[in-house]
Amino acid sequence: MYFIHRDWEAGPLCKRVRHVPGLTVLEWFRRLWEPDGLDRAHSDLNDAPYELERLRECGDTPPEDMVELRRRIRMQLWADNELHIDAHSIRISSMGTNLEEAFYFVDDARVAEQPDRWAYPVHPSWPLPDAVAPGPTPFVAPFPCAELATSTAGDVGTTYLLFTALNARHDTLGWDRTYAFPGVRLPQLGAALRRPIQNLDTWPGHLLDLRALVAPDEDGIAPALERLNRFAGEARDFPEPHDQAHQTALEHLRSFTPDNGRLPERTLIQVGEHLAQMALHTDFNGHRPWYIFDDIWASAHPDLAASLIHYAYHWDPGCTRKHGWMMPCAHEEYLDLHLRWADRVRDYEPYDEPLVTELTGLRSVAELRHQIFQNTGTGKQRLLLVLDQDHRRELFGVIGAVLGHPTPDACELRYIHLVEPRHAELSARLIKALCFELRKEGYTSLVLRQPSTALCQKRLRPVTSRGTSPTSRVIPLTDFHLPDDYAWRADPFLL
Repeated sequence: MYFIHRDWEAGPLCKRVRHVPGLTVLEWFRRLWEPDGLDRAHSDLNDAPYELERLRECGDTPPEDMVELRRRIRMQLWADNELHIDAHSIRISSMGTNLEEAFYFVDDARVAEQPDRWAYPVHPSWPLPDAVAPGPTPFVAPFPCAELATSTAGDVGTTYLLFTALNARHDTLGWDRTYAFPGVRLPQLGAALRRPIQNLDTWPGHLLDLRALVAPDEDGIAPALERLNRFAGEARDFPEPHDQAHQTALEHLRSFTPDNGRLPERTLIQVGEHLAQMALHTDFNGHRPWYIFDDIWASAHPDLAASLIHYAYHWDPGCTRKHGWMMPCAHEEYLDLHLRWADRVRDYEPYDEPLVTELTGLRSVAELRHQIFQNTGTGKQRLLLVLDQDHRRELFGVIGAVLGHPTPDACELRYIHLVEPRHAELSARLIKALCFELRKEGYTSLVLRQPSTALCQKRLRPVTSRGTSPTSRVIPLTDFHLPDDYAWRADPFLL
């Protein structure tokens, strides 16, 4: 089993990696109930998360399987943030004492099965290997990267640029996009950066800083990275063309004074022929890893390159669902949606039965299922719960949906039971979220058992295109568009 603690303050790679050979995740957690289980856990993980001590309080005996382990973790621990658990891994995003952090417990078998997701997370220390050998196939990024230039006839190769940044305490894991410079490889990147830029707004600020620090006679970027370690300007505001931007950058270098805990002497820089990596020491919170590599290095290390791109973009290496920038995610087998504020939607699980029967007034969930899911044919039945953010304090509603019914490309929303006075607003937000999720999964329509209420129709109208009436029982998902607060979030999977 591997344990990865993703922590902004954890050294040059902002993560700690421990390997416990010979055990699966379930076997390792079951050992917590042995007499010396907690002491062994602290030894295995080099100071285990404090939540593990509370886990033993959730039951007198070890969990029998991952379903039971998921129940205990979800109901008692780490419930305030993202929690994704499958048969071979546990992935948790949580708010730490100072900054957001993540914990991953993953079986060796899963790492071997999905090296394109886990090769970088389980890499233990600085630096990454920079040796290259001809790869058997050209490298293909796991999803499209933002291209910053256009290649011309005769150009070969691609350089990928990835800059991690800590801009706030919350929503800081992931969201770092990888940029591509087509037609250029790393030895020529410095010269390519000096070319005129058509649209400065499309370039990330870190790359504009690097560009300004490249001298007119430099083809590579090694000297520019050394200068950037002592740079505190904002090159986006510098004059153009490049020679003027470079002179302005040099003036900033002459007046550089470290502040806010920044220690340039702690920055690590290593530049090879096809991989440049820097752990930039930026403030009291420590380092920010940067990686710049070309297709030759990527083809020699395809799993490491692919997992690095995904790790930077997404907090969860195990996420298997395609979704947009800053949109919620879940494992394919489980739905987990945010509906703003504290409301959340997830699949029903057996331990939820007391909450469901109390809300609906029925004797059992089996009776509820019988009422909802008669005559569904081959459609997939989904019983969903609307709860508060921590999944356990209060149940606001129960939803019954059938995927692939009445047609294979439709979803029928058969049952909505929501508490008052949240009903009208919550039902509209629920339908919006389901429309978006279903559209991503390839469904073309949401079928309501009966037309929505007038107030719900009013709230749905802004997210349906002209010609689509929310008073109808059918909402075409091909005409559905994102709410205004999602509209600016580009989806790199669909570029």
